[in-house]
Amino acid sequence: MISVINCIDIVFAYFRARRQRRRLSQASSTSLSLRGSIDLLRLPLALTDTFRALSFRWTIPIGRSYSLNVMQVILTGIYIAALYSWSLINSDLKPGQKAVPRDWANTTGRVAAVQLPLIVGLGMKNNLISLLTGVSFDKLNYLHSMASRVVMILIWLHAATWASLGMVGDKSIIHPDVQAGVIAAIALTLLCIVWIRPVRSKAYEIFLVAHLIFAFMLPLRQFTRDAQVAFFSSGELVWPAMVLLALDRVIRFGRLAISFFTGSRASTTESPPEPTPRIASSPKIELLPGHLIRLTTTTPKFFRWRPGQSAYLTLPKISRTPLEGHPFTISTIDTDSSQNSELKFLIQVRKGFTKRLYDADETKTIGTILVDGPYSTPPRLVGYDSILLIAGGTGVSFALPLMLDIVERSKSNGIVCRRLTLVWAVRQLEHIAWIEDDLLGALKDIPPNLTINIHIFVASEQNDIEEDPEKLDDDTLSKAEKENSSNSDINEKYNVSSRISSLPMIKIYQERADFATFIKDEVAQAHDCMSVNVCGSEKMNRMVRESIRTPRMADILRGGPTISLHVESFENAVRVYSFIGDYCTYI
Repeated sequence: MISVINCIDIVFAYFRARRQRRRLSQASSTSLSLRGSIDLLRLPLALTDTFRALSFRWTIPIGRSYSLNVMQVILTGIYIAALYSWSLINSDLKPGQKAVPRDWANTTGRVAAVQLPLIVGLGMKNNLISLLTGVSFDKLNYLHSMASRVVMILIWLHAATWASLGMVGDKSIIHPDVQAGVIAAIALTLLCIVWIRPVRSKAYEIFLVAHLIFAFMLPLRQFTRDAQVAFFSSGELVWPAMVLLALDRVIRFGRLAISFFTGSRASTTESPPEPTPRIASSPKIELLPGHLIRLTTTTPKFFRWRPGQSAYLTLPKISRTPLEGHPFTISTIDTDSSQNSELKFLIQVRKGFTKRLYDADETKTIGTILVDGPYSTPPRLVGYDSILLIAGGTGVSFALPLMLDIVERSKSNGIVCRRLTLVWAVRQLEHIAWIEDDLLGALKDIPPNLTINIHIFVASEQNDIEEDPEKLDDDTLSKAEKENSSNSDINEKYNVSSRISSLPMIKIYQERADFATFIKDEVAQAHDCMSVNVCGSEKMNRMVRESIRTPRMADILRGGPTISLHVESFENAVRVYSFIGDYCTYI
C-alpha cells in the first residue's frame, strides 16, 4: 500500500509541475492571488495536510533524549499486537481443542524466527523496501530496532514456556541445541541493550563491535542439529535473511570495485585514455574556516546521484582498516557537463576518521579514495509553488545541492517553483566560505519568475541548534588553538562579506534564528503546495516540526499551501560510521 501511495505521489508531483509551469508562464508572481474565499474542492488537500501534521509532526517523548512521532507509536502498537496475537491466540488447534503451553512455546518460536528476514531487510542500506516506498534506509532503521526488541520478548516467552514444562530429554539445558538457543537469546538481549540511545551515543565504537558479535550469534540455533535436517527444514526462515545480506554485500563491493577500476567520468570525456589506465583517484583536500574540510574527488564513471544523497568514502591510508567507510552528504549536483563531474564533501573535523583526515593533509598522505553509493532518499522537489530549505552548520551540505538543482532546472527546463528560500544558521560569518563559490556561480542569470531569498543568521550562542553536540577531542582543540594564526589567514583568504554583499537576494543577520516566526511568514506568502526541508541538530528539527504541526484547514481551503516536511538529521547526514558498523546493522 505504501509503495502504491509513493508511486501515485511521484506521478501527481510531475502533474502539478506541468500545471504550475503553465500557470506561471501566463502570470507574473506578483499577480497570483494567494488567498481567496473557501473552496470546498480543496477539502481533500486540507484533510491530507491535517493528517500529516497530526501523525508525523507531533511527537511523544521517550525518556530524556528520544521521541517518537504519533505514526511511529501507532505502527509499533499494530506490529506488537499482530505478533503477540499470532503467537498467543492463533495456534494450530482443532475445533474444541484447548490450548496448552506447548502450543504457545512452538508458535512463539516460529513467529520470532519468521521475523529474521524482516529485521535484516530493514537494517540494510541496499534494500527493496526503500526502493518501493521511497522511505530512506536511515528512517527504516527505527523499524529495524523496534522489530528486534519485539522479537527479543517473543524469544524469552518461547524459552520461559519450555522451562515451565520441564527441561528434560532433548529440551535439557545440557543438550547442544538448547544451549545454542539460550546463547542466541542472550545475544539478542544484549544487542537490544547496547542499542539504547544513551549507551550507543556514549560508547559508539563499543556498540559497533558488540552489534557485530551478537548479531552473528543469533543464527546459532539453526546449525546445532544435523546439518541437512536443521538447515533445510528452517530454510524458509534462514535462507531469505542470508540471501538479503549477501546481496547487499555484493552490491557494496561491486560499487567499490567499479570506483577502483573504471576511472572517472571526467577522464573519459576530456582526454583520450592513457596507455596504463589510472586506478581510483586521489582527492583534493582544502581547509576552510571553522575547522571544516572540503574534499573534492572525480566522479566514478558510472556514478549517478540525486541532490541530497550521500556516499561512503573509503581512504585506505587514512582508515584504521582498508575497508572502513564513512558516509558524507554530496554537496554537488549531478550534471553531464565535464566541468561539474566531481564530488564535493563538506566534512566537519571531529574525532576518529575526520581527525586523521585533518592531520593527514599536512603530510599529503591521503592516497586513493573509493566511493560507495549513492545512499539515502532525499525529497523530490517537483511541483511545489514554494520551497523552504533550513540548515544548521554543516547541514548546509544537504540543503545546498537541493538549491543548486532547483536553480539549474529552472535555467534549463523552465520554472521549477515560484519561490525558493534558504535559511542557514552559523556561528561565524567566515563559515559562509563553505558554500560561497557555489552560490556566486548559481545566482547568475536567474529566471525572472523565480524569487530566491537566502537568509544567513550568524550568532555564536546558537550552537545548540546549529551543530550536533559531539565535540572535538582534546588533541584537535589544542591543535586548533595553536593554529589561530593559520585560521586567521584562512578567514582572510575567504573574505566573504565583500564578495556577496552585492547580491540582493542574500541577507545576513547578526542574531539568533527565530524559525517559528520565519516559517509563519513564508507560509503566508506560499500558494497551493509548499515543501519544507530541514537538516540540523535535533533541537532545530524539533523547532521546525513544532512550527508547522498545527492543522490549517481553513487556510488551505482559502488557497493556502499544503506542507510537505522532510527532516534530515545530523545523525543520518553527518555523523560517521565504520564499515564494520555497517555490516553489523544489517544482521
